[in-house]
Amino acid sequence: MYEAEIKFIAPPGFRLPGTRLADAVYRDVYFDTPDGAFYASGRELRLREADGQTFCTCKNPPFDAASASKEELSTAVADTGAMEAVLTGLGFVRRMAYVKHCRRSRTMHNGLALELTLVTVDFAAGTFVEIEHQARDRALGLAALPVIRSYGAAIGLTREYPRAYTDLFLDARDRDVTEPRPC
Repeated sequence: MYEAEIKFIAPPGFRLPGTRLADAVYRDVYFDTPDGAFYASGRELRLREADGQTFCTCKNPPFDAASASKEELSTAVADTGAMEAVLTGLGFVRRMAYVKHCRRSRTMHNGLALELTLVTVDFAAGTFVEIEHQARDRALGLAALPVIRSYGAAIGLTREYPRAYTDLFLDARDRDVTEPRPC
């Protein structure tokens, strides 16, 4: 799937519109090659645990640089430990791990199903709002981005944040050299 997503900085007191979904806590572990080449190529490899389930996701380089929207290939994992052993057996190493707290809702706008997520992460201050649409191909993903942007503006979201949480994590870790965060 092509995840057309725009991330915004949440204004103070922002409330999610739409139909509320269950809140979620994601425990994410990202893997990379020892030399960092996989991540440097714009790809990401993640194990995510949430609500008693684990998913392994490979994100390809962005299909839209302005929003950093990516194609995501994901599958459920029956045994998290075994999957981590497979990844390390293939030569990947843990690059980072963090927790993402999400309050979620769903709505329709201009014929598109949109998922909205109010996000905080355990390594940085501030709150973000993600608005995303799952598209079946690149062209539909690109077509969804202006709709997402207009919907964001309509609900008071004006400050886009085009960087990935993984980039924000690495920036925070690099600034905090006296107390590095273990993976």
